[in-house]
Amino acid sequence: MDEIDDVINMLDNMAKGGVSRIKVETSENIADGEVKKAYHHGRCDVGSPFASGHLFDAEDPECG
Repeated sequence: MDEIDDVINMLDNMAKGGVSRIKVETSENIADGEVKKAYHHGRCDVGSPFASGHLFDAEDPECG
């Protein structure tokens, strides 16, 4: 039950801090209690080619 209370407290603190969108994922690759944040820039999905700046069909600036 303590783990559930920890998650609720984390979400409450994020909401109080002004975070308007929260996506929660679990992972066995992250240590217990560790939190990783990703920021959303506009309408692009976090981690998408548009959000990361690595577009697969964009012209290479060196080939200009």
